[in-house]
Amino acid sequence: MEINKNTYVPEALKMSKHVADVFRQHNLRCLKCKGMVEDTIEKVAFNNGIDLQHFLDELNKAAAKK
Repeated sequence: MEINKNTYVPEALKMSKHVADVFRQHNLRCLKCKGMVEDTIEKVAFNNGIDLQHFLDELNKAAAKK
């Protein structure tokens, strides 16, 4: 399964432990945010000024690592 702009943060995090590392590298506090269950990858990127395609590429590369 691939992470896309409509993937919710908790779904992405379940794909691989390495996905959380990408969030940390961008200094995103989504991992501890109560609202993360409602946030999509697109919303996180937009709200934090991150290029969506680059973020998706990083997340999918991390998700491929098991």
